[in-house]
Amino acid sequence: MAGKHSKKFFDFSKSIYVTAPNTKTVKQKPLSLCFKVIIATLVISLVLSSVLVGNFFLQSSAHRNLLADAAAVFEAGQSGEAIKTLSEKNKDIKGWLKIEGADINYAVCQSDDDRFYINHNQLGKKSRYGALFLSANDTFERKGNDHNIVIFGNNMKDGTMFGSLKKYRNLNFYKQNPCIELYYGEEVETYVIFSVMLVSSSADDSGEVYKPYKSYFADNAEFDGWLKESYSRSLINTTVEAEYGDDILTLVTVADDFEGARLVIMAKKTDEWDAAHTEVGDAAVNPQIKYPKIWYTTRGLKYPY
Repeated sequence: MAGKHSKKFFDFSKSIYVTAPNTKTVKQKPLSLCFKVIIATLVISLVLSSVLVGNFFLQSSAHRNLLADAAAVFEAGQSGEAIKTLSEKNKDIKGWLKIEGADINYAVCQSDDDRFYINHNQLGKKSRYGALFLSANDTFERKGNDHNIVIFGNNMKDGTMFGSLKKYRNLNFYKQNPCIELYYGEEVETYVIFSVMLVSSSADDSGEVYKPYKSYFADNAEFDGWLKESYSRSLINTTVEAEYGDDILTLVTVADDFEGARLVIMAKKTDEWDAAHTEVGDAAVNPQIKYPKIWYTTRGLKYPY
């Protein structure tokens, strides 16, 4: 229609006549050029909007199908074999992350470039959803003295990827879902969350950036100082205690609280029995949260630290 008949559709140059009952024929003035342009612009905008919206929902549906298909493979058999099967489609698939209450049940990729899986899915194809990915500096096996491995994911508005991590800002949700499961090779690891915090991705407190991604600690004192910061910054007093020598898992996504905000979930490795019997009923909202300096300045408040 648009090709063959478009000239007629937009041709308002001829006079238009309207005949009313029991009246004389009235001749209307031709539509002005300005009005024609407005009509054409509105029609084109409507068509483009329809295309964009349709494309958005098609991408969303394809993305969810991809995630569902991968989850079906993972749940169908042994985790090690499932990960191996999935990695046949993309060698960068190295593990699997599962948080049942948060509806996180996704493959974890890893490449030499931490920026790659921000805008590529688990098959390595261009996607605004990206994929969960392990920091290029880490290994699931924690080689050397690596006590903290970090997994990143996009904060998607539809709740996929790490879009549901924001639920951990709610005390009751934390109490109901304090555990994380991590799979790689033939290993199955369980973690219990001890800190939920907001940090800044840029220089902030006294020109320094608090680094929840820190992996190596020289001694107990350095670890204790780092751990103390993670507790003071946590939105929730979880009552879960970590200590020097614990293996830490850190999950990171973007937050909307201020420019460069990051939501960080930190958990310590434990065994399945301890995880099942970890008591978080006494967890409470932190009454004196230490936010990054930018959190205060964007609200017109004095930085108290």
